[in-house]
Amino acid sequence: MTETKVDAKRIALIGQELKDTIGAEKVKDDEVVLSTYAFDISATPFRKPSFVVFPVQRQDVIEILRIANNYKMPISVIAGGVNVTGLGIPLEGGFILDFRRMDKVIEINTDSGYAVIEPGVTFDNFTASLAEKGFRCHIPTSPGGSSPLANYMLKPSGSLCNRHLDSILDLEIILPDGTVINTGSSHFHAAGGSVRYGPFPDLAGIFCCSYGTLGVVTKAAVRIYPINESNRVNLAAFDSYESSVNFIKDITNHNIPESCIIWNWQFYRAFEISQSTPEIPELSLDPRKPPEGVPYNIVTTFLSGYEESVVTSEKVCEKVALKYGGRVLNRKEAEELAPAALKGWDQLYLHYRAMAPLTCFGTGLYKAWIVHVEPQVAPDLEKWAVETIYSLGVNPILYYSMPFDFDRTMFFRIFVFPEAHDQEMQEKIVTTYKTMYEESLKRYGAIPFRYRPGLPWIHQTGGYEEALKRIKKVFDPNNILGPHLGLY
Repeated sequence: MTETKVDAKRIALIGQELKDTIGAEKVKDDEVVLSTYAFDISATPFRKPSFVVFPVQRQDVIEILRIANNYKMPISVIAGGVNVTGLGIPLEGGFILDFRRMDKVIEINTDSGYAVIEPGVTFDNFTASLAEKGFRCHIPTSPGGSSPLANYMLKPSGSLCNRHLDSILDLEIILPDGTVINTGSSHFHAAGGSVRYGPFPDLAGIFCCSYGTLGVVTKAAVRIYPINESNRVNLAAFDSYESSVNFIKDITNHNIPESCIIWNWQFYRAFEISQSTPEIPELSLDPRKPPEGVPYNIVTTFLSGYEESVVTSEKVCEKVALKYGGRVLNRKEAEELAPAALKGWDQLYLHYRAMAPLTCFGTGLYKAWIVHVEPQVAPDLEKWAVETIYSLGVNPILYYSMPFDFDRTMFFRIFVFPEAHDQEMQEKIVTTYKTMYEESLKRYGAIPFRYRPGLPWIHQTGGYEEALKRIKKVFDPNNILGPHLGLY
């Protein structure tokens, strides 16, 4: 579907039908509101929707989709509103379906270890609700106002991805024609949402990473975990990324951590940026050469269990860190080196809450490059990525990296914050990132972590692309869901 000139009379007709059907208070079409949905912190061009609709129940979603499908109007879906890559920006004249009012934690099942949540639930209210029951969830490195369901649907990264990669158990999905699908065990109406697989094919996997282009998720059963007797965050310092990866591989093979994250020195130092400390001079230095006494990487390792097992695991972490030329940092050392980062890590690992928004995210326009790569080639990729981006002349260069699924693959996210007014630098970074995705796939077998509009990855997948197109035609024959994303 391509953008066409907006027909004002047609839009007015659709808007009135929406208001009559679901209630005028759920439909916004004033210029101020519409303009706020036309952009995010990415470089995606400004595109203003015709309406923003706010469903409060499943029936609202069914009616909204029915009207959009009838008029063949494109829809973009957002949940928590924390959007950074342009995926939620609509076609000019299309709808925005904003789920912020569908924000109920419907059920917390501590026996089977799952919770049923709506898309508008945020990590802040979800983690608070779970804590009252003595439970926790997977928490990404994103603000507390972001949506757990949206994050989990887009392949999460964060506090449990080493052992517990996938949080999705069961989805409730509305197709454009109003058909309601339950993908897991709850499609048997007498059953709960505790089982994802069998006795039929796993349809949840089709909708995960589809970016709102196949159906609209209205609730989900997601995995939750008990808060254990003892919890610690172990900090190990290393002078190279390779040593950090070797350390993680070793302790993961011995079943020690629930999670590990490698933080480069400019990132953990950038936590210190605040209103009182708006600049840190060392962040303008060469990212490949940290100042004396500043470790190149700090690895945060989350340890959880009975106190006796956690104490033993701490001793193992110290032993293995020394084996690879590193050392464990004690609390005093960490407070002197990166006090703000330490508070964030405590919040993530010990208090089971999203880290307070990093103030460094206000220093420019967020530009990230993210891939999966096998552990053995990750050190070469890290060196190449840092050098490539540093050659552009933008600083600081921040990255973090972590093992997924017992270190079968390494996640690697590197990002910079060019000045918003420096259009030339922004374009240079975007062009460089595109080249890096192509080159890293050839050199290192690195695959993109998430889809980015405008990048031709889908055309490199052979028959997979054709299968997706066929699925799209079945679920969304009028192509109203995210047609501008170019995924199909």
